[in-house]
Amino acid sequence: MPLGHSRPRQQPLHVFWMALALAFAAFFGAAAGLLWHASGIGKENPAEEAAAEEADEEPAAPTPSPAPNAA
Repeated sequence: MPLGHSRPRQQPLHVFWMALALAFAAFFGAAAGLLWHASGIGKENPAEEAAAEEADEEPAAPTPSPAPNAA
């Protein structure tokens, strides 16, 4: 008759440490994204962006639709 458990002891999963690492990575990634956005790194050309913003501010005038019975 063998002594001890029939199954060998399994290694712990360390779920607490994995959850802590995930929370840290999410916080660090969000902070890095906010700094990246605030610093303006990665913007292509400020002159092109200003022109695009001006174009967005002034919408084009609507074109009148033709009358349904116009000949």
